[in-house]
Amino acid sequence: MNFVKFYTWVVGGLFLVAVGYTLAMELIGAGITLEAGHKALHVLLGIWAVSIVARRRERQYRAFALTNGFLWGCVAIVGWVMPDFLGLAAFNRLDTLLHTLVSTTGLLSVWLTPAARA
Repeated sequence: MNFVKFYTWVVGGLFLVAVGYTLAMELIGAGITLEAGHKALHVLLGIWAVSIVARRRERQYRAFALTNGFLWGCVAIVGWVMPDFLGLAAFNRLDTLLHTLVSTTGLLSVWLTPAARA
């Protein structure tokens, strides 16, 4: 099975739809904030995922999973070490768990998918 492809479909879709919705609510309720910037980064990665899927860029599935694995892994480490860093929701317990999940599944999908298949 091509786990990086599956990961890109699922995580990219969630970033675009679910986080996109929360970004819209953040912008309406609080305007442009650091938290909105964090959510916008998720949405931009979701747009990248849609681009990969729509244009069938097979080689970028692995890059998407690795990027998310390392980026959100770093954010998760900050969240575990310094909860509520700068008062941002991005570092609360729930978001830290979600960042850990996104990071771990991204790196795991790369490890489980042979390079020739991705």
